[in-house]
Amino acid sequence: MRFTFLNSLSARLKFLTVVWVSAALASIIFTLLLSWRLEGSAAAINDAGSLRMQAYRLGLMLREQHNVEHIDRKIAQFDTTLQQLERGDPVRPLSLPDTPEVRQHMESLKAEWQHIKLQLQSAAHNRTGVEEKYLNQFVASIDDLVSAVEIVNSRHTYWLRLFQSGLMAMVLIGAGVMVVLLYLWIIRPMEELQNGVERIHDGKLGTQVPINELAEFAQLDKGFNQMSKRLQQLYANLEHEVAEKTRDLADKNYTLQTLYSFSRFLNQTQTAAEAGTMFLEKIMRLIPARAGSIRLLDFRRHRMDLVAHQGLPDTLQNAEACQRLEDCFCGKTVQQSGWQPIHFDGRTETSVAMHTTGCEKSGFHYLQVFKIRHSHKDLGIMTLYFDEEYAFNTNTTHLLDSLCNLLGLVLTNIRLADESRQLAVLQERNLMAQGLHDSIAQTLTFLNLQVQMLESAMAAGNQNQMSENLQFIKDGVQECYEDVRELLLNFRTKISKKEFAEAVQTLAARFRQQTQTDIEVVWHGDGPNLSSEQQLQFIFILQESLSNIRKHAQAKSVKVTLDNERDFVMTITDDGNGFDPASLENLSGGHVGLNIMRERALRIHARLDLDSQPGQYTQVRLTLPQEERILI
Repeated sequence: MRFTFLNSLSARLKFLTVVWVSAALASIIFTLLLSWRLEGSAAAINDAGSLRMQAYRLGLMLREQHNVEHIDRKIAQFDTTLQQLERGDPVRPLSLPDTPEVRQHMESLKAEWQHIKLQLQSAAHNRTGVEEKYLNQFVASIDDLVSAVEIVNSRHTYWLRLFQSGLMAMVLIGAGVMVVLLYLWIIRPMEELQNGVERIHDGKLGTQVPINELAEFAQLDKGFNQMSKRLQQLYANLEHEVAEKTRDLADKNYTLQTLYSFSRFLNQTQTAAEAGTMFLEKIMRLIPARAGSIRLLDFRRHRMDLVAHQGLPDTLQNAEACQRLEDCFCGKTVQQSGWQPIHFDGRTETSVAMHTTGCEKSGFHYLQVFKIRHSHKDLGIMTLYFDEEYAFNTNTTHLLDSLCNLLGLVLTNIRLADESRQLAVLQERNLMAQGLHDSIAQTLTFLNLQVQMLESAMAAGNQNQMSENLQFIKDGVQECYEDVRELLLNFRTKISKKEFAEAVQTLAARFRQQTQTDIEVVWHGDGPNLSSEQQLQFIFILQESLSNIRKHAQAKSVKVTLDNERDFVMTITDDGNGFDPASLENLSGGHVGLNIMRERALRIHARLDLDSQPGQYTQVRLTLPQEERILI
């Protein structure tokens, strides 16, 4: 029977290892067992020898008439030794060989001991001796037991030497077998592979080596043969493949250079028309088309808006049909995937020669339409116009598709940038409106009320009331002027990273000049700088806080603390009138200035906390967490 699992080198090595280890382990186990038995038999011979000595000692003690107690103790000691010899002791170890001869001699010895034991006890009590022949017979029985044990020991010693010799022979034979198998299974296959490598090195490409029966080397041999055959093929077609690879690399390099060039120029454009014009100019240098156009799609209006063209007749620029999706062949291609050719001469299956079109009237008989896309969304089309059919190869088509996708990305970025600017303007307008409402609108309301009261006083001829109302109107106008001036300064604020500390000091100095109130600015920490947007919002919130202090707090001192540690924390504290924070929430729409500060804090993902006690203090704390800080 053929063992198929032994076709693998690893399986053979594992199998031989298991066999060798099992045989060695069995020999070692038998050797240990025999050694243990020999050690137990040696202890048994030693104890049997001590029985012989104890028997002679008892005979001597009887002749010398020792006292009875001493003799009884020795008899008991003999009993103990005999019983221990019979039972054995695995700890020492002590054991009698388990053979019929040894068991027979042991039973005979026990019987004789029981007989002579009575004689010894009787002689001890009667103060007489024991006949020497009985004692000699008993000692002879002990000698017979010892001889039987020694015979078994000799047999075990023979087996021990036999197993040890077998183990040594197995080691030698195993080593020899391993050397032979190592040569047959590993060295010879490796030599065959080495010879094959040398023949290939000598130029004999296509050299084949015999397939080894072992699975691992069979894979190596097959791989070597395939490699050798492939090398022969490569060498035979080397020049052709080198030229082909060179052309392929040149095409890829040209594609990368073109993409880089287009990307560099397009990223400098600001409008869709500028990007389309620059894009089309470069395309016309790459492709020998007579004209080209780029139109952006508006699916809501079902129209195509011309944003760039080159070499396109005026009739096609202004043709109404060329601006509607359903009426233009170029527009119909939007519903199809990939680039689309359009023929007007009826020479191919894709011909659309239904009636004379504006393109055909202008002398164009072949058009190529490419989609301008981004994120799977159609943004526009690029149309190239030819006098006759132009064959695009695959590389050129892929390049034009990639360039159109690049244009789609640029157009999307331009649109997003424009929307971002519009959103920023709307947000600033909203904040400006809120600021005007919080400052000027309230002052104007107050002035309107004072004007009405002045009219009433004039009608009543009350000079004192008229003077008081005029003074209130003057104060209101002055406050309105200061609010407008402060708002203009706020909206003109532009800072950089290096000017942030200077801007804070400027605000503090302006506040000190306007209010004659002591203000202290304290800096802590040396953390990273804030981004421009974060700095701007911090300045705006500081401006709003100082404006509220100027209008409402009647404070004697103000302290601004900026902690630039893990978090950036700005704390503004005054010792003014204070207020109940809960009262602001009860106002209709809340406090507009506070809402502005919260919106600005939310814009940079900061946290705004307000704490105040009526008649004691007010504290505004703006915290920018570490994870929101931007390193620039």
